[in-house]
Amino acid sequence: MKISDEWFRQILCALYQRRTATRRDLVTAIALNPACVSLTIQHLMKCGAVQGIGGLHSTAHRKQEVLKLNSEAGYFVVVDLEGTRIRIGLANFLGDIRYRWEEDLWPRAVLEVDDIVAGIQVVLRSLDEAERSSVLAVGVSYTGMMDESGAVTAVNLGWKDFPLSERLRERVDLPIFYDNDGFCKVLAERWLGVAENSNNCIYVMAGVGIGIGCYVNGHLLTGEQRLAGEFGHLTIDPNAPDRCNCGKTGCLEAIVSSPNIVRQYLAKSGRSGERLEAHPVTEVFARARGGDPAAGEVLDRVGHYLGLGLSHLVNILNPAVIVLGGDLIAAQDLLIPAIQRELHRHCPPRMIAGLELKASTLGHDSGLRGAASLAFNHAVQDERLLKKITSPLLLRARRDAQKFEMAAAGAGRPRRGRSSLL
Repeated sequence: MKISDEWFRQILCALYQRRTATRRDLVTAIALNPACVSLTIQHLMKCGAVQGIGGLHSTAHRKQEVLKLNSEAGYFVVVDLEGTRIRIGLANFLGDIRYRWEEDLWPRAVLEVDDIVAGIQVVLRSLDEAERSSVLAVGVSYTGMMDESGAVTAVNLGWKDFPLSERLRERVDLPIFYDNDGFCKVLAERWLGVAENSNNCIYVMAGVGIGIGCYVNGHLLTGEQRLAGEFGHLTIDPNAPDRCNCGKTGCLEAIVSSPNIVRQYLAKSGRSGERLEAHPVTEVFARARGGDPAAGEVLDRVGHYLGLGLSHLVNILNPAVIVLGGDLIAAQDLLIPAIQRELHRHCPPRMIAGLELKASTLGHDSGLRGAASLAFNHAVQDERLLKKITSPLLLRARRDAQKFEMAAAGAGRPRRGRSSLL
């Protein structure tokens, strides 16, 4: 029986999301018959993409083998262009970040493609030759908007119609997959985070800007031009004086984003002349916890408007889970009660009866984990990369890498690939 590429894709994706599963679990999850699942698993185990990690006893007292992806079956270079810093790392086949390199961006500075390429090269140079041969692709999570040609407009990166795809393709000899940071991060939350396997979830990210990623009935909400998710430019109060980077007043981003939280705090405490960059948003959070009335008023306003904005999303999309990410994670204790009050005030009770409001547990790696999930998802859909993943040739390269590590260990050389590049 010939194994279909689609069987490979379904089983690889199911194991990526579930982390571990038995053959019976896979039969139930992807609706393939047991013979197809068994044949496909046998091949994936022979080529080293899947491995067994022990067994479970079923009710019939038959031992069921527990399966997982081999974390070293392939690697992805992952790039997070957040807006305040570049983060670049190496993700293993499970989406875990093995190395990371990062560099802060000067406020209002233009991000140069040389900086991105330099970070990618730092990561690749940390690998030996056999490991580099197992790097499958690059995943890029970017802020802003990308057009059909691959040009990105991102105010926070200093880009207007910047040909990101073209410039990286000229300099990086690997397949590269791109997506908006909101889409990447909700993918990571749904596959690896607190919204695991949820078909209806919203990821809200807050930092220099405000954005969202949404899954609706199991499908990523992208819009006609893949521009859906500009939640920050919702006019939340047309009478508010707060001016947004987009030129409008009253945008949610002009009130709720991190620089604007700091701006409001400095204004309320009579220090408007001070540089925003000198005050991290976590300082405002700490002052609010310490009883500073100006900080408390600002965060009450932020929680009110963020909750109001989310109530519109709840009424339209009816999610099961809302995940708060970015700088919001550090203020969950201050903001979640205010958000919940607004949801109860503006949403029908049935809409919020089972709604879960959670903070992301992926932390600062959410963008990198999102880029890893993006790269994995595209790699298994790409016919050429899928062939590499399922090829015995790749297994040979892995064995060579293991021999190299054993020889190095025997010579007293420390094994590579476990230390952070920070």
